[in-house]
Amino acid sequence: MLNVGIFLVMTGRQAGGPETYERCLVDSLSRLDHDVAFHTLSLERTARPLLPAESPQMRHHLLGPSARHQALGSSMRVISTAVSLPLALMRMKIDLLHAPFTPPPFSTRPYVFTHHCFSTFNHPEFYAPGILLRLNALLKRGLRSARRVICVSQCTLDLTADYLKLDRDRMHVVYNGVAPQYRLQDKAANRAAMAARYGLSKPFFLFVGKLESRKNIVRMLHAFDAFRREARDPVQLVLAGRRTPMSEGIDEAIASLGLKDHVVEIGYAPDEDMPMLYSAAHAFLFPTLWEGFGIPVIEAMACGTPVITSNLSSLPEVSGDAALLVDPYRVDEIAQAMLTLWRDSDEADAMARRGVVNARRFSWDETARQTLAVYRATAAG
Repeated sequence: MLNVGIFLVMTGRQAGGPETYERCLVDSLSRLDHDVAFHTLSLERTARPLLPAESPQMRHHLLGPSARHQALGSSMRVISTAVSLPLALMRMKIDLLHAPFTPPPFSTRPYVFTHHCFSTFNHPEFYAPGILLRLNALLKRGLRSARRVICVSQCTLDLTADYLKLDRDRMHVVYNGVAPQYRLQDKAANRAAMAARYGLSKPFFLFVGKLESRKNIVRMLHAFDAFRREARDPVQLVLAGRRTPMSEGIDEAIASLGLKDHVVEIGYAPDEDMPMLYSAAHAFLFPTLWEGFGIPVIEAMACGTPVITSNLSSLPEVSGDAALLVDPYRVDEIAQAMLTLWRDSDEADAMARRGVVNARRFSWDETARQTLAVYRATAAG
């Protein structure tokens, strides 16, 4: 029996897309019929309650140092990754390691690495310099030393392979999925629920993601202001996500545009609220400056919500013909797309229908099946 370790860096940290990938992959792997034994190796104490129940083929482990030291945060994660992980791989007789987000600096076993985004290489301005240098060094080493590399889009694979001159024969495109809870629902009931929970009493456009420069929040605010002045209707912009050290300019834009009463920042929304938020929104707004995949796009589509997103990076690949694509650097294009979906109900309905169909291309069970095939191919040499 193949013994596979899965190194969970983001699970339990409320880390958006990377955490969604880790959790949904593990959950789907646990439900597939296979002859592989899995050991999850987590950095966070909060990971265990989010993972599927243990079974003879699925065991969960917290990497040391001890739990009382875990609260010390990043310094302990360094020890866990550099020391505890290699020792655990030997102790558990792991045949193959999967690093679903961060490649290990050192591994005593061959490993598969999932590469999510090229933006650290082509858009360094999106990242704090100290973090960027460490991250890119780790990514380059991981991409070159992994036995096989999974990329979450063809865009990510092509750019990465060309930039680092990698052998494409050991690279695979395996798309992310959309979880079953993201589906068509009663929009009126969800709007009432979100009004009660978050005070969203007016129609709203929704953004989901970290509130940082890569997500284009400031231009989005300017586009929303231009839209409001043209539409002259009561409408809100809802920002669902946490701020980061790269969130500069948001407060200044809200203040200068007079949007304090029209922009609602709800922070990190719990998983159980997300399908209702997507469903309740008039449209989903995601004109980001770069995405390796863009999971919120297909989650919104699966809920029957029309989508506005960017015409660059992986987003046209993921969206197909089911989104209004805009140049994210053009405030006027973003505002015009919002006006289109606000004023033209036939176009909005058509986009929503195409979105539901497009979202069916993606499933976490299929992600797990294809990932399992990569494990077997790697183990076979």
